[in-house]
Amino acid sequence: MSTGTLRPDKESSKDWESTENLYIEGDNLEVLKLLQKSYYGKIKMIYIDPPYNTGKDFVYKDNFRDNLNNYLTITGQKSENSTGGGYKLTTNTETNGRYHSDWLSMMYPRLKLARNLLTDDGVIFISIDDNEVNNLKKICDDIFGENNFIANIVWRKKTGASDSKNISTISEFVLIYTKNNYENIFTRNKNSYDPQRYKMSDEYEERRGKFYIDNLDRGGISYSDSLNYPIVCPDGTITYPNGRKEFKNDGWIWTWGKEKLEWGLKEGFIVFKETKNKESGWGVYYKNYVNVNNKDELIERSAPHKNLILDIINTEGTNEIQKIFEKKVFQYTKPSNFIKLLTSYVENQNSIILDFFSGSATTAHAVMQLNAEDGGNRKYIMVQLPEICDEKTEAYKAGYKNICEIGKERIRRAGEKIKSDETLPAENREKLDIGFKVFKLDSSNIKEWDSETENLEQSLFDSIDNIKSDRTSLDILYEILLKYGLDLNVPIVENEHFYSIGGGSLLINLDKNIDMKVIDSICEEYKTLVEVDEEFKTTVVLRDSSFADDVDKTNAMKKLEQVGIKEVRSI
Repeated sequence: MSTGTLRPDKESSKDWESTENLYIEGDNLEVLKLLQKSYYGKIKMIYIDPPYNTGKDFVYKDNFRDNLNNYLTITGQKSENSTGGGYKLTTNTETNGRYHSDWLSMMYPRLKLARNLLTDDGVIFISIDDNEVNNLKKICDDIFGENNFIANIVWRKKTGASDSKNISTISEFVLIYTKNNYENIFTRNKNSYDPQRYKMSDEYEERRGKFYIDNLDRGGISYSDSLNYPIVCPDGTITYPNGRKEFKNDGWIWTWGKEKLEWGLKEGFIVFKETKNKESGWGVYYKNYVNVNNKDELIERSAPHKNLILDIINTEGTNEIQKIFEKKVFQYTKPSNFIKLLTSYVENQNSIILDFFSGSATTAHAVMQLNAEDGGNRKYIMVQLPEICDEKTEAYKAGYKNICEIGKERIRRAGEKIKSDETLPAENREKLDIGFKVFKLDSSNIKEWDSETENLEQSLFDSIDNIKSDRTSLDILYEILLKYGLDLNVPIVENEHFYSIGGGSLLINLDKNIDMKVIDSICEEYKTLVEVDEEFKTTVVLRDSSFADDVDKTNAMKKLEQVGIKEVRSI
């Protein structure tokens, strides 16, 4: 359970009022805890590129007793001791005796919480290198279930390398798991094709295109005597399936029936090839054309199939972000095309995509690009620890104090670039959401009463108003949304005396002083809602310290109850 909250930051957001994208600054373990009620079972796809266990700086060094305090300390928001300071990196070296277990202890709770957020047909992609791929698969088998393992994609990230002791390593991996073993999670584009296969030509090429050939006979499939017949070869001899000279049921058959074979011979779909072994006779093949099916019907092909291993090199990511910022502000980043390709494999163009190790926000870039290309309405949630940039880096010199500042600026720049790209469909760009709401992890807006304080009298006086003095109504409002399990993009209408949340399911007043005019206004709103739906229910949330005395509070409760409002909560 988290003792924190997410505070809205309108100033560093883009298109706050209209966007449905989220950018959250904070330790992802705490953030995942806070999102449990609001986003349980709502995330269609998760992509993460966690820190690889290379023995270097290990930022996510969890203190499980009070992870929020640990987070506030390492990000410099809270001092470690009386002398101040705060930001501190730890290392995870092979000599510490817990080299693998420390990394796995960091990953396990995050993946456990992440699984809760996935839809029943949701999927997670995890980038990893060979340092921990085997260990990661073991904990994923435990969390997601071995039956929900889909694949371990080998991704060639380089054309050459010199980062290994003996053999150059040019690849990484992407582990893929589903929440449940659904068959239809991924798009199956039956019309995609590999142009490298279609190399042969004939007199039909102008209409049918190039082709490749495949065996007409097969073994080990459902046997039928009607598909075990003789075919006359070019030299007048006959052949049966599997090159036999006579009828025999050995499990082999032709894949086409006699009638279709006659059609194929007439229309140029059948090829005979004499085998090297004269005793085996002839091989019989059929042509697979790029432009038509094996009924000679035209096919509307999609873009050629891309080989994930060969086509996307990691330097694309480095060059991409360098072009966006016109300088090298981030050293290692995945290519947006790589994540866009993974995202395109998943059905549902209106889904939510989560990346809780978002780095330079490549996933947000990829989601916007894909939406602009196919007209989708995918939303993203980025979560990133505001890790401090070293003062010697180009990023720091350019004014970016932490990684979150780089990520947010990348989204702004990439979004505007995509929006202005006239090679993309105008209708897609017009509706494209390139904004994002920023939230920052912080301690709760509600004060904790300290019974050990030296000034007990002052502490008791302060507890009358239990909201921290530096917090705004908007801060408190979003903490309430998280407590009630409401989406952070739920519609919020600000009326004169209260907020109406989610069409009136929550009516909230957070003023320091409440009079009967406020209560009357809430009652009138509820009456209007009930006129539309007799079964409508609402919850009213009020600030406990806002009433002048107990008499005012009692009168307010009675008035709300008289109009039918039974759920009243105070903070």
